[in-house]
Amino acid sequence: MNAVSLSSTRAPLKLMLAISLAQGVALYLLALARTNDAWPSGQPVWELPLWTLAVAWPVLLLLAMESSHLRRAVAGASVFASVLALVALYTGWQLSPEGEFPSESIIAVFAITTAVASFKALMYLQPLAARRPVSYATLFANSWRNFLTAGLSAVMAGATYLVLMLWAALLNVIGIDFFLEIFQEMWFAFPAIAVAFGLGVYIFRGLSRLIDGLTGLLEGLMRLLLPLLVAMLAVFLAALPFTGLEPLWDVGSGTALLMALNGLALFFLNAVYQTGRDEPYPAIVHRLVYGGAVLLPIVSGLALYGLSLRIAQYGWTVERCWALAVCVGLALFSCGYAGSIIRLRDAWPRNLAFVNRSMGLAILALVLLVNSPLLDFRQISLASQQQRVESGEIELSDFDFWYAREFLGRPAWLWMQGLVEQYEGSDPALAALIANPRPPWRQPASGDSSAIWERMVYRPAPFEVPQGVRDEIDTLVESMPVLSGRAGTRTDPALLVEVDLNGDAVMEYVFVAETFLARVFQRRDGEWQALQLQFVDAQSRALVADPEGSPDRDAFMSNLTEGSLETLDAEFRDLRIGDLVLRVVE
Repeated sequence: MNAVSLSSTRAPLKLMLAISLAQGVALYLLALARTNDAWPSGQPVWELPLWTLAVAWPVLLLLAMESSHLRRAVAGASVFASVLALVALYTGWQLSPEGEFPSESIIAVFAITTAVASFKALMYLQPLAARRPVSYATLFANSWRNFLTAGLSAVMAGATYLVLMLWAALLNVIGIDFFLEIFQEMWFAFPAIAVAFGLGVYIFRGLSRLIDGLTGLLEGLMRLLLPLLVAMLAVFLAALPFTGLEPLWDVGSGTALLMALNGLALFFLNAVYQTGRDEPYPAIVHRLVYGGAVLLPIVSGLALYGLSLRIAQYGWTVERCWALAVCVGLALFSCGYAGSIIRLRDAWPRNLAFVNRSMGLAILALVLLVNSPLLDFRQISLASQQQRVESGEIELSDFDFWYAREFLGRPAWLWMQGLVEQYEGSDPALAALIANPRPPWRQPASGDSSAIWERMVYRPAPFEVPQGVRDEIDTLVESMPVLSGRAGTRTDPALLVEVDLNGDAVMEYVFVAETFLARVFQRRDGEWQALQLQFVDAQSRALVADPEGSPDRDAFMSNLTEGSLETLDAEFRDLRIGDLVLRVVE
């Protein structure tokens, strides 16, 4: 590895442990507030920035500080942490009011993008704080060192806590349960894990030779794999004129595969050629590698074309916005490398630094902007889907309200609330669809669940089915293609029996479908709940494992629709001993 000499003058251990302890206490207080529903819990516009500062600021300080420039490192980390807090403020507003719509996907995207932004910013912060030139060699070395130091420190923190829990569990076995109770408390766990992480950063930052050795090992593996990857790329592109693009789009993930191939090739090229050196391979292999790398813009173009087809057909979604951002980034990298190869041939790695430095700043700007109103993918997606409705491309009833509620945050929630108010008087069914949208896999079948009600046999006599039972059966039928008619044209009757099974003078409802799927619906605490039933032979008392596949299937069906009805008491009653109940299973 062509290592870059960086200062190893770490910040004092006591200072780093104090920062880690303060971080652990801050995280504990935020977790305690959420547990007790105290401020800022329930107010994402304040809570998310505080969580962001509690996580990001100390980690940036631990990784950036050196004893020779503590103040500059603190100032730089503070400025960038303030930027993160501002974008967290906007994202928190997108999550308001809390609990009205799912927030997991928005928080996950925010966490990933802020982690990437912190990683990129830290590479520039370290040389600037040390007043060293921001050379590509420095940035490259910092990227690997920061990644491995943070990763190994996280592993150390997790391992430390697991060892503590193992120790406590061993003591608990011999009757000393004090430590197990203490170690599971939040006030202990958060500070302990944070301090272990800070200690790990201190240790691994001092082991620069070990970190550089691991980096060299990873780069060596990628050096072996890069020629194979380039050869695979060349063969794939050579085969496309003969196969056409249709097979690629037919799989449904062709664009994703192209992006993965493009990204992997670029990552390997960066790792192998590092700081612009042009000697990692013999001359012939070097030329074959960059001869394949010059084809990367073609892969980028194909990915962009495939993505454009999906956007033209279905409009923008958050995923497609991200896919476009990644595709454009990969295309710019690919074109930058290809241009260098065309101009400089064997010496093309000398231009690697310029391309990567420029794109590094672009990536940093992107991951910050997507969490701001300037480039909000959720707003873009909602506007695109609304435009499809307004243009008549789709009906409002066909709009994917479930996706909007799950992934598009506050703007979609406000819009849907307005629609509910608009249509609850004139179109209650549409208003109900908007207020309680179903995911795509639970949408009604094309034949609708009403088909099964048309062939329902009611026993012992026709009766009024409670709406809650009807809803439960509809949900069950719509979730199973074989029941809803999507998988065939079966017309066997379904069975619904009204019967008091537990002797409490309240009726239960037994449902048996044509696949011999059986459920009993019982009302508990004001809600209808489904319990599974099994078929047992009345004579032998043996379990009938597969009535559907039995040679006596027709007899089973005849019994269900015409056989006599009676309830049977269990042969054995339960035996209660203290708080235990023993039950005979026949």
